[in-house]
Amino acid sequence: MSWLRLINKTRTGRNFWTPEWLLIAFLPFLISCMGKASGGSETENPAFGWQEVSKKYSVTCLAYHRFGDNRYPSTNTPVAAFEKHLKYLSEESFKSYTVSGLLNDTAALTNERKKVLITVDDGYASFMESGLPLLEKYNMKATLFVNTESVGWSDFLTWQELKELKDKGVEIGSHSHKHSYFVNLPKDKRAKAFEEDLLKAESLFEEHLGFIPKTYVYPYGEFTQDMIDVLKKHDYVVSFAQNSGVMSDGSNPYSVSRFPVAGAHVDMDQFKSKVNMLPLRTEPGDQIPILVKANQSLKYSVTLTDEEIGGSFNCFIAGRSANESVTKQGRKLNFDLTVPPNRRRTLVTVTTRDQNGQWHWFSRLLINPQVEE
Repeated sequence: MSWLRLINKTRTGRNFWTPEWLLIAFLPFLISCMGKASGGSETENPAFGWQEVSKKYSVTCLAYHRFGDNRYPSTNTPVAAFEKHLKYLSEESFKSYTVSGLLNDTAALTNERKKVLITVDDGYASFMESGLPLLEKYNMKATLFVNTESVGWSDFLTWQELKELKDKGVEIGSHSHKHSYFVNLPKDKRAKAFEEDLLKAESLFEEHLGFIPKTYVYPYGEFTQDMIDVLKKHDYVVSFAQNSGVMSDGSNPYSVSRFPVAGAHVDMDQFKSKVNMLPLRTEPGDQIPILVKANQSLKYSVTLTDEEIGGSFNCFIAGRSANESVTKQGRKLNFDLTVPPNRRRTLVTVTTRDQNGQWHWFSRLLINPQVEE
């Protein structure tokens, strides 16, 4: 029976529940179920299952903010530079994903193809004006992390524009409500304030977009264990930091590293090096920032979990060579350093080459809440 004849019968009221009509009526539902069963469909949020993946993998995560906005050079990526980045990723056969699209497809997560997550923080209008057209040109996907208080402000996207982006396949994640310096708060007040802010953002996402994101980026990349505990309490599946590094099976799901790609970090030599970097795997607890004071004498250890990694290590503190600050003892890297003055955030980075000559990277963030920005 043809589709036209079946529809005509339906209009006349005869044979409405024929087997053919039942198939047509439930076909979208069946296709949806098949997609979910295959593990290849994208949803608005990732599932917790990705945290249990034991097979080794690595994913380059890139952090962008503004595009073509020279008023704020430290967070700006020139449009021409962004196009060069995307062109390189395309030519080198990197596969891009949204956060949920990748984490819900564990087969893709663990295959050998080069993978990239393009993340964009804050929700600036320049993303839609200058970033999105290039993503579409090179068939690349992105996840936009939005701080909800600023939606609709000058230079920021509106809720209607966020809806349009979501419909175009851009994933929307949470970047808080007020984008506050939560680590400035006393420890006994921090978790409560963070939770209130989180829930305010959730209510606005649900009101305006019809869903609650369960992916998160910490404001300024600053966080503590009690903030992680709040995210876990409210079923967040992954959260991203701003310390440089490579996402891997060794990553703490609530402290996932990203390479910044703005300001002084946009040139192609740096970009090529970072997107081809490999992770230096450590214990999850070693990936959480340390709160410090200026000129503090600081000693701590990091436990390596990559058995094949050995040899010499390079150490950088705030971008400056400091090899004397790290020593290796078995599977531990021992750090002995003085916290730089007048810096709110200091990255302590370690790199090393493996037996194949490939570079591995790990960094840990030191935060001095006493320094105001």
